[in-house]
Amino acid sequence: MLKNYFKTAFRNLLRDAGISLINLSGLTLGITCGLILFLMVSYMNSFDTDQPRRDRIYRVVSQSVGNEGQDFSQGVPPALPDAFRTDFPEAEEVVFISNRSDAMITIPQENGEAKKFQEEKGIMYTEPGYFKLFARHVVEGDPIKGLDEPNEAVIAASWARKYFGREDVIGEEISFNKETYKISAVVDEAPAATDFPFNVFLSYSTIKKHTEEPGWRNTWSEQQCYVLLKDQQQAASIDKRLPDFSLKYLGKDDPDKTQFFLQALPEMHFDKRFGTYSNSTVSRATLTTLSVIGIILIITGCINFINLSTAEAIKRSKEVGVRKSLGSTRAQLIGQFLGETSMVTILAVILSLVITQIALGYVNIFLDISLKLDMTAGYMWMYLLTVTVVVSVCSGLYPAFVVSGYSPAFALKNLVGNKNSSSFALRRTLVVVQFCISQLFIIGTIIIIRQMDFYQKKDLGFVHDAIINVPIPESEDAGKGFSKMRTLRDELARVPGVVLASLASAPPSSGNVQGTSLKMDGADKNFEIELKQIDGNYIDLYKLTLLGGQNIQDADTARGFIVNEKTARLAGFNNPTDMVGTDIKVWGRKLPVVGVVDNFHTQSLHETMGATVMFNNIEGYTDLALKVDMARSREILETLKTKWESAYPEHIYYYKFLDEDIREFYEEEQKMSVMLSIFTSMAIFIGCLGLFGLATFMANQKTKEIGIRKVLGASAESIVLMFSKEYVRLIIIGFVLAAPVAWVVMNQFLSEYAYKIDIGADIFVLSIGITLLIALVTVGYRSVRAATTNPVNSLRSE
Repeated sequence: MLKNYFKTAFRNLLRDAGISLINLSGLTLGITCGLILFLMVSYMNSFDTDQPRRDRIYRVVSQSVGNEGQDFSQGVPPALPDAFRTDFPEAEEVVFISNRSDAMITIPQENGEAKKFQEEKGIMYTEPGYFKLFARHVVEGDPIKGLDEPNEAVIAASWARKYFGREDVIGEEISFNKETYKISAVVDEAPAATDFPFNVFLSYSTIKKHTEEPGWRNTWSEQQCYVLLKDQQQAASIDKRLPDFSLKYLGKDDPDKTQFFLQALPEMHFDKRFGTYSNSTVSRATLTTLSVIGIILIITGCINFINLSTAEAIKRSKEVGVRKSLGSTRAQLIGQFLGETSMVTILAVILSLVITQIALGYVNIFLDISLKLDMTAGYMWMYLLTVTVVVSVCSGLYPAFVVSGYSPAFALKNLVGNKNSSSFALRRTLVVVQFCISQLFIIGTIIIIRQMDFYQKKDLGFVHDAIINVPIPESEDAGKGFSKMRTLRDELARVPGVVLASLASAPPSSGNVQGTSLKMDGADKNFEIELKQIDGNYIDLYKLTLLGGQNIQDADTARGFIVNEKTARLAGFNNPTDMVGTDIKVWGRKLPVVGVVDNFHTQSLHETMGATVMFNNIEGYTDLALKVDMARSREILETLKTKWESAYPEHIYYYKFLDEDIREFYEEEQKMSVMLSIFTSMAIFIGCLGLFGLATFMANQKTKEIGIRKVLGASAESIVLMFSKEYVRLIIIGFVLAAPVAWVVMNQFLSEYAYKIDIGADIFVLSIGITLLIALVTVGYRSVRAATTNPVNSLRSE
């Protein structure tokens, strides 16, 4: 009997090849999108799950009082780890990490120039206990003992091959920041799904004394502290005592009111208040949203199957009548139709695996992640089995019950079409659901694209086009006489096509932010400020608007401060220019404010405008900016490379346009908008297949009605309008349901941005317009075909 069911199912699928192909396409697309999203969610949830002690590992983080409310930081003062060891004996290990991004490693050569490698993800200084907290497979040596002494290094095997061409490198030397380190151990490369993507480890004892000199007032986000507790239950007790710990070492007069607390390692990747060394965090709400989108896309494929299967069921009514007359039970008929559904579903799953494997090659590059189809993993088989069973049952159960329930007498007389109005109502409901989903996607995509467009067009308060930034890799002391960086700046400023050149610690808008507290003489309240160390050309190069006072002189050390308008207002000046001449104290320097500039964005538009103070300080310059004539950019870049390499031959030259750096602030949103556009396209396409199914059903139901109407003089246009009115009504119902939900969800999404667009009525009008256009184009062919059929053939239809 099973063999007979299989043959019958196969023949029926081939007989209705067009419908079978549409069903297969809808399910395959839905399952493929769902599978890719499942892999993304699984990947994000897998960060550092392979660490055997992860339940006992915590990071020390802090919250403080900022100008706009609470500020959160993952960085800690370098003095904290030793104090934590002393005050909290419950900690089995305390480890300090100091990361150096864009680090240059050199490999000394006996004959010839040293090899140079620019490590974008950086290297880390750390303590021997790091490898007690975080497990890494050891290839050679002992990494725990390998960082005991100053000037020791542990590297990953792949980095050993890159640097030396082999893995047996114990005893070899590498250099960083004018220090030489001897390799003492080799470990495996860091996995892709980790917030600790380090492959070069240097002994922290090499720089410990110099790093801890500033004491408790120096906090940097790249310097973090991790602890391994003897017992996970001790975390709550430590958290209760950490406020006293903060008070003990920061004092009652701490202007930031900093409070330390513990953050569990399993929560680290999902807490967007803090950064990670992987520069990747994702909220659990985002993962839930991705999971829901994946489920929705699979459901839309199932809805399609139901629509198309029940629409075509009329053609099989006689088959059902014959089978029932010959003794087939309803259970046997249900089994047959579910078998057909299962065949389509299994084939769709197989095709989705093939398409997913191909798509991952593009998805991984685009999102810079490492997704893979691991068919040896149990969770993958569990997912595929669940999808196959659930989709088969959801897609096939209702059509199977509908078709198998036909009365033999009505079925043989071909009268079932007019008796099945309830299933038709369900089909219309399902189409409404599909287009409600599609319009949610469309509205969301439009809003995200407009937000990105808003970011690109918003005035940041400074000029950022046609500006090239190159690093200044060596610091200089003030007052030494000759300055290599100033000489390079002045030489480049004379190059034809270079409008102006400037030295600074960072461009106006940058991911590298320095901050401190500012207190006015006679004022009780402190407030946070950001610092920019600049030269005399900075204001003119970036065209910052000077509201009052004058520019600073082009000197090596500070002789006065320039503040922005927000700083002046926080200091209590209703007229910002009145702050000119006022003495303020920053970083131990008490100097007058010589100028006030208009506000400008120092960070991405995710953050509010910061209070900013600028001053001369050649010791802090790390960036050289050139305003250039883009028509001569190629020759300027060639000259820049030659002169830069002549000034800094021991370093690796690279450059960036400031526009590119600013675009990177919104890279995550740009990728999200592209991915959402793709999923929106899939949802719309699958929804249009559902509309085609409804149009097919209506055409089959109304074959004789259309024939009679045409005989009585109805035009083809009136018949097409009859069909279209039904579709438009369903789409409008879907829109009415989708619009308020989309408004609430997207307002919540935009609430995370300091600067955002308003959700206006035009967005919803555009959404419904796009949906109607796509839907009418989709069903137009089927409607026109039904309207132009010869009425003689229509009236003969059985």
